[in-house]
Amino acid sequence: MKNNYKGFTLIEMMVVIVIIGIIMAYAIPSYQRQVIRSKRTEAQNVLMQISARQEKNNAVFLQYATGIDGGNSPTATDLGFLGAPFTTSPDYLYSMTNDNGYTITATAQGTTQVNDNFGTDCRVLTLNSLGQKMPLSCWQ
Repeated sequence: MKNNYKGFTLIEMMVVIVIIGIIMAYAIPSYQRQVIRSKRTEAQNVLMQISARQEKNNAVFLQYATGIDGGNSPTATDLGFLGAPFTTSPDYLYSMTNDNGYTITATAQGTTQVNDNFGTDCRVLTLNSLGQKMPLSCWQ
């Protein structure tokens, strides 16, 4: 009498679970790093957009604006970004200072924006009127 059992043994199931665990141990951190980098790239694009509007404002009104989102159209003192999606971003908070030029800052919000650049803290990105991007390693 032969008993032909069909199915998986406990050892086979454990091997499959271990293999899946190893794959997930590499996949999840890599995915999280890519999400952080994509949000950082979006913040860099917003900083460049604000900078371009500042330069346009300087060409039209002969001065840099002091506000980002105070109205719907650009004025001598405001860039007119009211209602722009980045003004209510849950990932970054944007601010600007104006003293003989301008400095635009994007500050990461929440716990998801952690350091992923091996030693450089990329939670605060800045761009100034001279085109200097800080920290430089976060912009590359």
